[in-house]
Amino acid sequence: MPFVREEYTITQPLKAFVFLVRVLHLSPNAAQRLIDKGRMTQGGIKVGKAQEVCGKIEITHFVPQDLGLQALFIHEDFCVYDKPHHLLTHPKGLFTHYSLNDALKKSFGKQANPVHRLDSLTSGLVVCALHKQSEQILKNLFVLHKVQKTYTAIVRGIIKEQERVICAPILAHNNGKDLSIRSVISPLGKYAKTYLRVLDRDIVRNQTLIEVLPLTGRTHQIRVHLDSISHPIVGDYLYGVSDEISRFFLESKAQREDFIRLLGVPHLMLNASKLTFCYKNEDFCFDSVLREDLIRFFYSSENLCH
Repeated sequence: MPFVREEYTITQPLKAFVFLVRVLHLSPNAAQRLIDKGRMTQGGIKVGKAQEVCGKIEITHFVPQDLGLQALFIHEDFCVYDKPHHLLTHPKGLFTHYSLNDALKKSFGKQANPVHRLDSLTSGLVVCALHKQSEQILKNLFVLHKVQKTYTAIVRGIIKEQERVICAPILAHNNGKDLSIRSVISPLGKYAKTYLRVLDRDIVRNQTLIEVLPLTGRTHQIRVHLDSISHPIVGDYLYGVSDEISRFFLESKAQREDFIRLLGVPHLMLNASKLTFCYKNEDFCFDSVLREDLIRFFYSSENLCH
């Protein structure tokens, strides 16, 4: 279990923050984060920083599990993982989902953190800092768009142009309502630009293999932009499919068999294939090994999606 809940008994009234620092010997920053994330409770109710507590309390810790996932590359300041499909980058709330964070912290310790996110549905490269100093530097590279990201995807339909640029504003309006997790093309959205290049076409299956470079970083940008030109990604249950199929995947714990039965493929056909950036005056370029699985699938008889 990625999260473990432990009970403690406080015999005399004590402020929650003080208990964490003095009794459990957490650093002030770690104590603050634990409280901010609601991982200290009393009777199931979140405890505030300045709140006095006495009696039984519960504290939830993240305990990384060994997933057998090895880093693709290790530097003294960071590492790079080739994340498989259907694996979260971070744990989701206090649920017992395994995530890349398990493998990362199990191998490199508590200070190690991913510096960007990759959807659980998407396979490919994730950069992770090994300490706080490198974390800030690497995060800034992503924020300032100084990391070139290249994806590989299989889409429905035949894209006639060899190259294409999609410029369309994207609005993310996840307000908890039905299917609001979908981002949409809207004049109210944020500027978004995506470049694509065709690698191959399969006329029989009516599919195109493409390379994609998102030039901005909006929520679901690649998936939304490709759907907007009527070429949704094969295996996407949010875009380019019926509302009923989307609801099924969002409301149930869908398995590989459900993907094959409803979408014709075992997972979303999208891979974060290449990352290029400069760190401390040294250039780095990484390629996903899992990209080859996607390309192999494009030509495979297992590809049942038409």
